Amino acid sequence: MFLYLLQQLVNAISYGSILGLLAVGYTMIYGILGLINFAHGEIFMIGAFTCYLYVKFLKIPWFIAALLAITTSVIAGLLLEKIAYRPSIKKGSSVLTIFIISFAASMFLRYLFMLFFTDERKAFPIPAFFEKMYFVNGVVIGLRDIIIFTTTIIIMIAISYFVKYSKLGIAMRAVSYDSKTANYMGINSTLIIKTAFVLGSVLAGISGIEYGLSFGIVNPSMGFNPGLTGFIAAVLGGIGNVPGAMVAGFIVGIGEVLFVAMLPSIYSPLRPLFVWVLLFFILFLKPTGLFRPNVKFEGGWGE
Repeated sequence: MFLYLLQQLVNAISYGSILGLLAVGYTMIYGILGLINFAHGEIFMIGAFTCYLYVKFLKIPWFIAALLAITTSVIAGLLLEKIAYRPSIKKGSSVLTIFIISFAASMFLRYLFMLFFTDERKAFPIPAFFEKMYFVNGVVIGLRDIIIFTTTIIIMIAISYFVKYSKLGIAMRAVSYDSKTANYMGINSTLIIKTAFVLGSVLAGISGIEYGLSFGIVNPSMGFNPGLTGFIAAVLGGIGNVPGAMVAGFIVGIGEVLFVAMLPSIYSPLRPLFVWVLLFFILFLKPTGLFRPNVKFEGGWGE
């Protein structure tokens, strides 16, 4: 029983790493704009699915295909910002209006991919390099799990340093705190928003590829549940708090996997419910999330 629990914990850490990156991507965008980018899950899907397409149909080497897939996620994110969000923000649309627009963008991207590729699950290409396994006291640890976890931690440290110490990161925090005052101080809000979408899309693309490596399948609707769970993790971690979002991603990921592993299989369909119960419980005890939020939305969006 102990070895089984330890094995499930190893699997959970890998899944938590994926959710952690998604959550950080959410918190980068939500922390700046104060809106839910509901299409973030589809940017995640685009990263994984285009990697599959590049390798399967264009026969591009896997590592180059992964870089191209991340680039494709960034292009999709920037197009969303330019076509869907920027006009709405300039017109002073309400948060609810922009949320509906993001939901429509999410549906459009999902069904566009379903139109061309159907929603059938497809085998994600996994190089033999990632198939290596290590046996440690009866516990199987895959090389892919080690790489996913290590990559996530390195990215979290880099993003945290960027946001806290770089000039662009400080400007991003200023815009998230009070956009009008930041504009008066000469900060280019448009550049900041684009930067947030680029970083968020990069993280979504990487986490999508990690998901493909971990679970071995992709399909156009794969982004909905992880995207929603990633947003929940971002809220739990304290909006705008990068390390908090990452830690919350691990908490949610580990909790989900152990929930399924430790209970009879009849309760497995309740896995999504577990995430919502966890959200309500933590926010009931601490409405701002587990960690201090790094945003303040009082300034509103000015021209």
